[in-house]
Amino acid sequence: MVNRCSLAMFSIFITTQFIPFKEALECLVGEYEVDGECCPTCHPGYRVNETCSIMTGTMCVPCDPGTYTAHQSGLKECLQCKVCDPELGLVTKRECSSTSNTVCGCHPDYFCIIMKDDCEQCEPHQVCAPGQYVKSRGTERSNTICEKCQAGTYSPNGTLAQCLPWTNCTAQGSSEEKPGTDTTDALCSPQSKPVLIFIIIPFIIIIVIAIIILGVWFVRRKMNQKRGKQRHEDE
Repeated sequence: MVNRCSLAMFSIFITTQFIPFKEALECLVGEYEVDGECCPTCHPGYRVNETCSIMTGTMCVPCDPGTYTAHQSGLKECLQCKVCDPELGLVTKRECSSTSNTVCGCHPDYFCIIMKDDCEQCEPHQVCAPGQYVKSRGTERSNTICEKCQAGTYSPNGTLAQCLPWTNCTAQGSSEEKPGTDTTDALCSPQSKPVLIFIIIPFIIIIVIAIIILGVWFVRRKMNQKRGKQRHEDE
């Protein structure tokens, strides 16, 4: 009876010691566990074709085109390469290789709104409206920032870095016919032409008088020269 009890307890002891041993199995760096055994991993760019055995090591094969593994692993299938969807505003910044995934970025004039390892989705930059100016131009990571034009300035199309000041009609010698808005310049009345005429006419008169005086002087000189010549002949 004692022997039977001792045998039963010995069996329980062996069982309880065996289970923790199985759970405590830890493979070394560069190995992975398969059915309680440690097998060598495959290098980046490769996958497991056949697991190791007592007689052979792990058989690895290269990843197929369009797939990759970036690290040493025991994967039996390589990972699918990411596709940069243009409908999400994405463009390919780096093509997928056997050892690295595709890297996506934003199309020009777009910025990223979902970022993980790389950009997952982009949206177009905000377009500033007439009456606004571009305070900060958008980048691949940030949207465009628009600001409303301040009083006394305008922006006709929303593409300017600064709003333009209204024309000062008084400083140009005319009166304001229509005030400016945030999208249009002030309109000046056409009074600058008479002012210009008053400047030009006296100038023209002075030139004409000068020409007349020179002409009279030239004629008199010719006449004096002619009279002098005639007197000399008479003598």
